[in-house]
Amino acid sequence: MGFRYRKSIRLGGGFRINISGSGIGYSWGVPGYRITKTANGKIRQTASIPGTGLSYSTEESLHKSARRNTAKESPYIDTEVIQSVDRENYKDSDFKALMKKIRRTRFLNKASLIIGSIGLLAFIVLHTPQRLFLTIFSFAVFFYVHYVAPVKLEYDFTDEQRAAYEEWYTAWRKLFACDTVYYVPETYTNSNAREHGGAEKTISEEKVLGMPNLPYYLRTNVPVFSVALNQRESFYIFPDKIFYIHNKNISAYDIAEVSFEVDSTNYVTDEAHLPADSKVVGNTWLNVNSDGSPDRRYKHNMPCLICEFGKLRISSDTGLDVLFLLSNADNVEQFKSILPQ
Repeated sequence: MGFRYRKSIRLGGGFRINISGSGIGYSWGVPGYRITKTANGKIRQTASIPGTGLSYSTEESLHKSARRNTAKESPYIDTEVIQSVDRENYKDSDFKALMKKIRRTRFLNKASLIIGSIGLLAFIVLHTPQRLFLTIFSFAVFFYVHYVAPVKLEYDFTDEQRAAYEEWYTAWRKLFACDTVYYVPETYTNSNAREHGGAEKTISEEKVLGMPNLPYYLRTNVPVFSVALNQRESFYIFPDKIFYIHNKNISAYDIAEVSFEVDSTNYVTDEAHLPADSKVVGNTWLNVNSDGSPDRRYKHNMPCLICEFGKLRISSDTGLDVLFLLSNADNVEQFKSILPQ
């Protein structure tokens, strides 16, 4: 039927707290591996190949007697990890040269801060003017890096090309001008949809954080759409490229090699979390029978709403993989019309 609500709170260091209708669980992991203690007391381990959608998941109970019934009681039968990977290798010579310039600029910035701080500390402790000169020189390099050395990506458009790009940029702004936009790093196939509001999948979701400014090492003469997935991940869409930043590592992708998959999906939530611009297409219960009636075996069963959401997946064979759910399905459908066929 679609997706069921699940809230994931990142604490840093790979730790997360997961809140769902079943209770509270927590997990720790790195790209390619995650171990989770679920709300019902089980331990789930998921290994994956980032950027491919391939994963393998095992689950066991904390108690030996429960381990024999794990396959029967597991709430999920499959986990898909949706995670872009940091790109290191580039076949195209222009991309190689571009990334080399970016790395050099970032190195100069880091070196100037470290050397300047050490020089300032040495001047304060030793009171030697040579150390002060070193600090002044380092800060001069810092200003050079931020105001002179940034990599300039300038575009010389014809009137027709400029109009086409402005339409592309405006479409991205309108697409993300929804009441709610979720970044989805993981999806779980439910073993029993009737215990999840009739939804076939449960998602781990995070609200995106808005449009960040360009990093200091990039400059351009055109408007650039950007979105921060969380505190550690963001991406920037240029006319001919996409930059993905993860933990301060930057990867670049030729936009011609990137695919944009757009679709609509059903999303199960409660009235308290219903986005203002989402279209309600049906009603259900958190624990529901096959005929749509509430399962009376559950004392605290609650009514849920089925909403129509838009789904956007951005991916490439070179490691980019990002999935969004957007509350305004009409905006997503309009965006679909301008995508390259």
